Amino acid sequence: MARILLVEDEPLVAHMVRRILERAGHQVDWAPSGQVALEKVSEAYDLVVCDLVMPGISGLEVIRKIREQGLSTTILALSASVSEISRREALEAGAQAFLGKPFETQALLAQVDRLLAGEGGLGG
Repeated sequence: MARILLVEDEPLVAHMVRRILERAGHQVDWAPSGQVALEKVSEAYDLVVCDLVMPGISGLEVIRKIREQGLSTTILALSASVSEISRREALEAGAQAFLGKPFETQALLAQVDRLLAGEGGLGG
């Protein structure tokens, strides 16, 4: 069982992702904003699943700040923008992987499993 921080401002999306991850046996904490994520990230998480586009502090900024704090937490970036630019920005900010929305349950679980196993991945 991994401890995962889900950073997602859309409650319905957050609920869906949380259910998927919890059914796979993980413990999931939800941060509904970038600000809440930055307050929680000092806790020990095996993985951060972070939406990139959020009001206030964006997911990209959350990822950058996690890295600026020297935290080596593995990060999976999620975005409805599946452009190469979005993918590159997420990886350059410090995410290990990127998954475009919408995604299938199995695609999310495969990415999470790869990241938790330390394999990384760029996903689709």
